[in-house]
Amino acid sequence: MNTEEEIYKLKKELVILKINKATKQKFESHKIKKIQHQISQINQINNNKKSQNGQ
Repeated sequence: MNTEEEIYKLKKELVILKINKATKQKFESHKIKKIQHQISQINQINNNKKSQNGQ
């Protein structure tokens, strides 16, 4: 699975969790922060790869 697909999947799950939170349905609050962290890690790795290829 490439990084774009992984980010898409994580963002989709994040939206679902935020909808559940807004509608006061049952959700796991710790997952929101965990998913945001995973997305930022993937983006940071991608940015590092791009900057290294440009040098």
